[in-house]
Amino acid sequence: MENKKLNITMVSCSGASNTGCYADRVSRILTESGQTDMICLPKIAINDVKLIEKCKKSTNKIVIIDGCPLNCAKKILEDHGISNFIHINTTDFGITKGKTPLTDDKLNEMINHIKSLAD
Repeated sequence: MENKKLNITMVSCSGASNTGCYADRVSRILTESGQTDMICLPKIAINDVKLIEKCKKSTNKIVIIDGCPLNCAKKILEDHGISNFIHINTTDFGITKGKTPLTDDKLNEMINHIKSLAD
């Protein structure tokens, strides 16, 4: 896997289900490899004004990964006036809440999709 720095900042659901685990793990893999940056979603939720303003002015593509159709991460950003993002959901990749085990194949499918967004 090429570790080229992408112009992407990740925001991830980290919910308690397998779908939240997928969202979180994909974001962490990309961030730990140095390819993306990652924002702490709870800091947005608690109204960290500095971080919210940074997001609003970001020249990076902000990619939100939600773990289920509730779309909590998307709603949190929207509730704080952040709209400059690309939203994906783990369920878009055939991952079923409570059923799909965490696999490298599915992780890589999601990672490759996110990398394609940088183009």
